[in-house]
Amino acid sequence: MLRQSPLALAAPLFALLCPCPVQAQAPSTAPAPARTVSLSLAQAIRTALEQNPRVHQSLLAIAESGDDRRFAAAALMPTVAAEALGQRNKYNLEAQMGMSVPGFPQEVGPYNWSRMGLEAQVSLFDLSLWKKWRASQHGEASAQAQGRAVREEVAAIVVGQYLRALRAAASVQAGESRVELAEALAKLAENQQKQGVGTKLDTLRSQVQLQTERQRLIQAQTQRATALAGLGRALSLEPGTRIELSDSLAAPTLPVAGFQESFTASLAQRPELAALEAREKAAVNMREAAQALRLPTLVASGFYGSAGLESHPSTHTYQVTLGLRVPLFTGGLVSAQVSRAKSEQSRVQEARREVRSQVGYEIQVAQAELDAAAHEVDVANLAVTLSTEALSQARHRFEAGVSNNIEVINAQDELAKANDNQISALYRLNQSRADLARATGQLEGMYLLQGNQPAPAN
Repeated sequence: MLRQSPLALAAPLFALLCPCPVQAQAPSTAPAPARTVSLSLAQAIRTALEQNPRVHQSLLAIAESGDDRRFAAAALMPTVAAEALGQRNKYNLEAQMGMSVPGFPQEVGPYNWSRMGLEAQVSLFDLSLWKKWRASQHGEASAQAQGRAVREEVAAIVVGQYLRALRAAASVQAGESRVELAEALAKLAENQQKQGVGTKLDTLRSQVQLQTERQRLIQAQTQRATALAGLGRALSLEPGTRIELSDSLAAPTLPVAGFQESFTASLAQRPELAALEAREKAAVNMREAAQALRLPTLVASGFYGSAGLESHPSTHTYQVTLGLRVPLFTGGLVSAQVSRAKSEQSRVQEARREVRSQVGYEIQVAQAELDAAAHEVDVANLAVTLSTEALSQARHRFEAGVSNNIEVINAQDELAKANDNQISALYRLNQSRADLARATGQLEGMYLLQGNQPAPAN
């Protein structure tokens, strides 16, 4: 789970600055929907992976590749069939022999005969069928890897949308605190004016600042509602479902691995590379299967049963056949299949080199953004602390009548900017951490390990 947000740690400072908190008067949004779900980031990923149509389509593709593998394996297995045959025959013996034979009748029959037994056939040697079966195995592995790639892509979409919703929620939280602070300072200016210490101008300035903070809060609430609606769409939830985020925007645990370690891990874990490697092996097997069409094949077949005339007892019969087939001329079929398999192999090799280069680029960019965001968070946290202290000093000076509230208004603006910068820095830190996990093929596993509660049903 994510750690406690720095905004939550800064909340007591706002409480110290606001001795008389007043409830924010921001207008309410749309009426509450009929159903509410509370989701952590891990639960959101599980929900998306269970309900996303693309994930279901990838599962169908995996099932189809498994069927292809079983079809290819069936060609190597023996086939056994039971046979029961009955016939009633009548022949013109002279027509069958092409001549008349003295002493033999012209017609034979009619007579009935039957045969029952088992017939089996097996391919003893067919290298082409064996290579096609191996290619189908690699095709199934490629489909499984592509399914993992789809899951990673869906998880990346959900993580990005969830982080945007967390950023919007943090902006609302900060906006509500600033509205409470602005209301307290407006009340202070009004009291100062009544006591003759402040002026009407100070009161007007504080009222303008209060309305500005309320407007910012409305904008933040709108962004939160929009982000939550987008998250619901990404999770395929029922339209109108109210989503509550159980996580908060905070600094995640940062990886310590360098570029070389991350790049090596990505080569072994990126599902896109695994899919391309399996496709290349399948192309090699298909090329070898096409070349094997030039080789002889050996097939054995047999029959065992009983046969006889209807009026006579049946006798046990059997037949064993061993056939050798040697292709002499295929009309260019073999060379065409070999050429197509070689083209597929070259295409996959080029695609793998491109993906490998893309993975290295993604890791470099993600690590650079992660390092920069980590430093930005440190700077933003310090800026919030300093802005809070500056606002406290300005307020004390205004209460003591040493200065007007211009310093207070300026300090409020600086604190608002510092809060926005802190939220943006935390969002970029979390997003760049997710980008790095996506680049190394660890996104789904990294976030699902953070929670073990089942995802709510749609």
